[in-house]
Amino acid sequence: MNDYMKLDTEFDIEDEVKRLLKEIDLMKRNVQNSNFYAKMVLGLKKISPHLSDLPVGPNSKAKVVIYGLGSIEFNYNSQVQLALFLLLKDRVDWMGDIEIYDPVMSIVDMKVFGIFGLKALHNDENGRRKAQGPTMFYMPSPSYFLLGNILEANWSSSSLEQIFLLTNSLEAMEEVLLFYDQFTVATKIRLSITHPFRKEIPIPESSDCQMYPSLFPGFGWHFFKGVKDLPECIWLYRQRYFELVIKYDFNSKKISKEFKENLAFIRYPRNFRMCALPHQHGWFKLNIYGIGRKEGELGRYGGVFKDEGGNCLTKYCYKFESNFEDDVIAGLASLKYGLTLLKPERLIVESDNIMLVHYVNGRLKPNEIVKVKLEEIFELLTGITYVVYHVYEEANKVAREWGL
Repeated sequence: MNDYMKLDTEFDIEDEVKRLLKEIDLMKRNVQNSNFYAKMVLGLKKISPHLSDLPVGPNSKAKVVIYGLGSIEFNYNSQVQLALFLLLKDRVDWMGDIEIYDPVMSIVDMKVFGIFGLKALHNDENGRRKAQGPTMFYMPSPSYFLLGNILEANWSSSSLEQIFLLTNSLEAMEEVLLFYDQFTVATKIRLSITHPFRKEIPIPESSDCQMYPSLFPGFGWHFFKGVKDLPECIWLYRQRYFELVIKYDFNSKKISKEFKENLAFIRYPRNFRMCALPHQHGWFKLNIYGIGRKEGELGRYGGVFKDEGGNCLTKYCYKFESNFEDDVIAGLASLKYGLTLLKPERLIVESDNIMLVHYVNGRLKPNEIVKVKLEEIFELLTGITYVVYHVYEEANKVAREWGL
């Protein structure tokens, strides 16, 4: 590496800090002259009653935690977001100790933060900061995980009512988060539960350049008041949301590929596997079971076809002479045979063989034998909107008993 590319001596670091301080000062002046900042200052009167309720004021200051700012050394957007906070800090008299963390903070960043009175944290809390008193979180464009972790850490009436956030619109986040996304569903649920207790005071959109709307989309203040009846077991609500999602999916016009995309990576909660899926309007159901050849016994498979009302249309059970010991092959044989009997427009297939379900949904790469069987099945599935779903043995009892 060339000498001019190195930045590892104390002189280099201190020199970079001085240059960065000048940049932040220029950025503060630019932000201070913006229409966006002017509207934020005007909006401070609106949050005054909410601060008094906490209570927060000159003699009872709020702790401040900054998450998700990024690196001001390597990102100009982060400089703008820091400049806005520093202007706010200079403007109000109710901020106490200020702590900041971002996993991409550099040594230069931390030194600059210290000069501005911000204590850089060295341990990643993953947003799980539990308020011990009135606490403000400043989070420009936080991840859904970060927001969800803050709510989780303060999941009680007393804690939630002590925190307030300056961040993107929580209402907008609640709307865009998907029920069936396993990575965001917990945040979605917490936002939905706290919706009646949230007070959102938005900072009006400005007529400035596009930079401000892009860096502070839907920015505003958020307070929690009158919080009550928070459920301790979020997973129960998670199950309820999955029930709604499944009902919505089956009533939608989704095609097989779209169902596969969801089922390929989402592992639904236990109650969805212990019990068969409820019968859906317009959907037939086929429960399949197969077991390969074992210790001299013939392989066998069975299946039960039911209509949308849960009425049995037909069932079958066969033994087959084959050297295949693989239960997946036997299960696929059951599926193939069932598809030769009836061809409904929409079909739910339930199997307690998890590998079979993964193969049909394209999650795993099959061996050559399985690949051939799948090609035969996909040919029979042409023209059918289908869902292949994994359940436990208890939920597939009707097919197992008939197959055995």
